[in-house]
Amino acid sequence: MLPIKSKSPVVQYLLTALLVILGLMVLKALVAWAAEVFLHPIPIMGGWLKSLEIVELINVIVFAVLGFSLGAATVYFPPRLSLWKKSLVLAIAIPLVFFTSYWVRQTLWLNQISASSELNFGQANQIANQALKSASGSDGFWGYFRYTTQMPILPTTLDGLQRLTDDQKWFRSELTRFSGLEPGIFSLIFNGAGWGIRLFLMLVSVLTAVIYFLKGLAWADTVRLRRLAAGPS
Repeated sequence: MLPIKSKSPVVQYLLTALLVILGLMVLKALVAWAAEVFLHPIPIMGGWLKSLEIVELINVIVFAVLGFSLGAATVYFPPRLSLWKKSLVLAIAIPLVFFTSYWVRQTLWLNQISASSELNFGQANQIANQALKSASGSDGFWGYFRYTTQMPILPTTLDGLQRLTDDQKWFRSELTRFSGLEPGIFSLIFNGAGWGIRLFLMLVSVLTAVIYFLKGLAWADTVRLRRLAAGPS
């Protein structure tokens, strides 16, 4: 455990949890940035890796560390504390850490729009939100998160944003023309595949965090028992 010095067990736990959560958020942000800058721009392969969310597999490591660290940090608390109180910070930390990489990706996308159009970040954000609202029915971060389940690679120019909905319709109409299948089938396939990958990543993240949180709790209980057996120092 991190050597946090304080007389209050609550302060000790919260400081430890804060350091762990911020550290893992920074790690996920750096990995997302590196992927967007160096990996995803690779022709063909980069787009394929981005659509499969390969980089997000780091969640297995990140959420194992998160769960075990927050579980082990409960060593500061008395053993009689209820499980739901011990797991409250974990429940808050999981979405914060999970969505960090998507927030970074959205920010980099908006920066690219701003650079290509010579608009400031706020103006680029406003135009992007209008495009996302038109294409997915939602704007802001949730609009970006929803729409990238269907189209992981988004345009970075004003012309591309204006054609966002039309390009999607054209692409699916071409698939329909060549395959002879109904247009709605491709919408279901793209939406189902994108959400399937995201939900799988969420499930793996939550399960990993919970499993290792329980391992951390067990470690904390072992430490308490050793202290009790050793007696007062």
